[in-house]
Amino acid sequence: MKSCRDCKYAEWDRTSKGRLHPSGSGRCTFKVKVPPLPASMYWIGTTKPAGGYINRQGELLEHCAYYARQAQP
Repeated sequence: MKSCRDCKYAEWDRTSKGRLHPSGSGRCTFKVKVPPLPASMYWIGTTKPAGGYINRQGELLEHCAYYARQAQP
């Protein structure tokens, strides 16, 4: 999907009353599991992924490989 609107990993910003914030902003909460490297290799730079900003009012440039539809109650 190119939109995070119904994704179970989407954590949307809320107002003080608990409603969805009109800005549409949020954060992707998917936890990346990096496989261990062989002993002969090493990481260069940071090991924690950056970013994660999402918005209900727009689309992503590419389809998200980890999109999973939220279960409806």
